Amino acid sequence: MDKLIADSLKDLSLIPTLSIWDLVLALIVSAVLCMILARVYIFTHSGHSYSRSFVHTQVFVGVTIALIMLIIGSNIARAFALVGALSIIRFRNPVKDSRDVAFIFMSMAVGMAAGTKFYLFAAIFTLVIAFIATSFHYFRFGEAGVSFYVLRVRMKSQFRSQIEQVFTDLCSTHSVVSVDRMAGLGDVDDFVYEINLKRGTNYESVVDQVSRVSDDISVALLVGEASINV
Repeated sequence: MDKLIADSLKDLSLIPTLSIWDLVLALIVSAVLCMILARVYIFTHSGHSYSRSFVHTQVFVGVTIALIMLIIGSNIARAFALVGALSIIRFRNPVKDSRDVAFIFMSMAVGMAAGTKFYLFAAIFTLVIAFIATSFHYFRFGEAGVSFYVLRVRMKSQFRSQIEQVFTDLCSTHSVVSVDRMAGLGDVDDFVYEINLKRGTNYESVVDQVSRVSDDISVALLVGEASINV
C-alpha cells in the first residue's frame, strides 16, 4: 500500500513530465501567436464596440490554456482536479459580437496546441486564420450590399414633398419611421426617415441636397450603415 501511494504521488509530480524549458517555450509561443491573432482582430474590427481589455484577454486566455495543458499532460487525475478548481469561476461579462467569441476560441486553440507541444500546428493555424480574417476584411465578405441610414429632418410640413423628392432621386427606397410635432413651434415637425442609398451615392450628398431645400431645415444622421455593429 505504501508503495502504491508513493507511486501515485510520484505520478502527480510535474518534474518527470515537464521541464522549465518546455514551460517557457510553450508560454512564449502561445503569447506570440495570440498577439498575432489580437493584431488581426484589431485590423479587421468594424463598428464601435472595440474593447482594449478584450484584446488583452485573447492573449491572457491563450497563455493560460497553454499552462493548463502542460500541467494536465495525459494525467486524468490532474484534469479532474483542474476542472473542479476552475468550476468556481463565473464570468458575467456579456459578449456583444459572436465574432469576439470566435477569437476567444481561436486563442484557446492556440494555447492548447502550444501546451501540448504542437507548435507547428499552432503557427499554421494562426497564419490560416490571419489570411481568412484579412480576406474577409478586404473583400467585405458577408455584407448585405445595402446602405441603410436613418435621418432626422426638422422642417415645416410644406417642405415635405420637396424633401421626399430628393430621397426619390438619390435613394432606392425611403420611408417615414416617425413624426414628432414640436409643441410651440407652429407647424414644425421632426420627421425620421429610413433611407437606402442608390449605388454610387453617399449620405453626404443626401444631407447636402436636403439642406439646400431651405435654410429652415435641420438634418441629423442618427444611424449609419447597416453593416456597422454598434
